[in-house]
Amino acid sequence: MIKLYKTQHEYDTTEFDNGATAIDAGVGVDLTSGKLAASTTPKYVTLQPCKSNETRCLVHEIRKDELYSTTLSASGASLNVGDAVTIASGGKQATATTTNGIFKIEEFKDATKASGSVVVGRFI
Repeated sequence: MIKLYKTQHEYDTTEFDNGATAIDAGVGVDLTSGKLAASTTPKYVTLQPCKSNETRCLVHEIRKDELYSTTLSASGASLNVGDAVTIASGGKQATATTTNGIFKIEEFKDATKASGSVVVGRFI
């Protein structure tokens, strides 16, 4: 799950229709043919679960100056603060892959950096 961790802006929401697949809250999404879909290059984060083909799903637009928290989908033992990693398929977690990374790690909440550990970062 991707969560807004810190922002200097007033919290805002936008509504879009969901596609054919149900989406949980806290999923990184983008628009595909005008409908929400989980994405490895998200532009929004869902704020509530969205049923398949539901209308008016609430999302928050990702801003580059906001911090988000999520978990690692694999061991991040080789990662360091400042590394940019990819987002796992399904749009819920950060990977340990730095090639073409879009989520810059600002902080590790667990020194072990094990799979499932919380990381804080920003989308770049």
